[in-house]
Amino acid sequence: MLKHSMQYTDERYYLIQLCYILGIGMLGVIMLPFFFHSFELSRSSLELLSLFNWLTISIILTYALPKGIWSISFIFFAAFGIFHGGLIFVSAVGMLTDHDILNAISIWFYLPETDIAIYLVNFTMIIYAITVIIFSRKVNSTEEPAPKTLIKRLHHIGGMMLVLMISIFMVVGFATGATQSYGAYLKIVKQSPVITQVFSYMYLFIGIAIVFVAVSYRPGFGYRYFIIFAIWGTLAFKLGLRGEVMFPSAVTLAMLGRRRIPITTFKLGILIIVMLIATVVVKNARISGDYSNVDNLNPLNAVAEMGSSLRTIEEVITWRQTDFELLYGTSYWAPFERQLALILPIERPPSIQDKRLLNVVVMERAGPIGFSPVAEAYANFGEKGIIFLAFFLGLLFSKLDKIPSTIQADILIGVGIIPLFVMIRNSFAPIPVQIIIGIIFAIIILQLAKVKLEN
Repeated sequence: MLKHSMQYTDERYYLIQLCYILGIGMLGVIMLPFFFHSFELSRSSLELLSLFNWLTISIILTYALPKGIWSISFIFFAAFGIFHGGLIFVSAVGMLTDHDILNAISIWFYLPETDIAIYLVNFTMIIYAITVIIFSRKVNSTEEPAPKTLIKRLHHIGGMMLVLMISIFMVVGFATGATQSYGAYLKIVKQSPVITQVFSYMYLFIGIAIVFVAVSYRPGFGYRYFIIFAIWGTLAFKLGLRGEVMFPSAVTLAMLGRRRIPITTFKLGILIIVMLIATVVVKNARISGDYSNVDNLNPLNAVAEMGSSLRTIEEVITWRQTDFELLYGTSYWAPFERQLALILPIERPPSIQDKRLLNVVVMERAGPIGFSPVAEAYANFGEKGIIFLAFFLGLLFSKLDKIPSTIQADILIGVGIIPLFVMIRNSFAPIPVQIIIGIIFAIIILQLAKVKLEN
């Protein structure tokens, strides 16, 4: 009798999951005729359809994924959606009221190439969501095998590393003048590739440190390191470093969510609204550094500004229509080849001259507008690249969500996905090296902590 009941439960679960998949699939089927111009769809209708798709998929994933909004898969989807679709969604409801943003997007947002970019973002979200649901499975919670002494030691190691990296950030920032304003920061990093690398690795190790802190946190440990990270995040956010703060914060929530729900949905909603308003305030002064005249606190303007990754897709589509040939995977291979060239007799041109690195290409053609995994996939394989990208990321994150939560697994997962979250607004070029550095560093720290405990 119990076996029959379990079979029925399993059958019902798979039937519900199938309904979710078919529901999301229908969104893609509806969009295909418009994408291939079988029927005409106005820009305003396309924006509304995109907003409907994102909201529908978000709701479905909330119920379809075992951990709902606290899964790595969902948090990545949410971050990806905001940074690629935020501008679309806000424009769809007519709530884009910031004149500076309207002026900035006027040169690209209403182009036909942007319509194609919007379709590509939608198809990426749809394929990703279907893949995640197909491969997601509920994982039974496991008892923590690590002794509390080891967990506490790892917590303090992460905390001390966080304090060290933030201290270095402040010293370098004040010494170079980069902390005066976002304009000053951009000028400094543009003039000095060395300083750019220094900041890049500081952000990486700040992310690694907060992962150690979050994964090893247990009731009674105190919040001091989270408070330190929040203080730094406030200063960095005020400077204009949104992604550098938001992506590690998103990974921190995902790591906390692997063991338990860290905060209620209501509190999370309040926190998001506060962050959006803070983003608006930052936007009003991120170049000048003057916060004395902030006259627009519409939080949806912050969502719109974060959605600027859409421009990088539009740029690549425009390149493809002129003189840019598909790379067929060379931008993914180049970072590995450049590292191998350090130990093998392989020609290694200076990074600034290597046109396989799309962060170099976009800087030359469009300036410091960041980049996007969708733009990179399209630059390599066209529309087929979007399918591969969405499937790969969906498969990867659903597999990571299925790994039982232990101190070691969570640390390795956390440091491994930090660069992948950062990739939402950047090119693939630095990602392999950052992942390898993070994992090797984490393994060394874990082993040293264990050896000291045994001794």
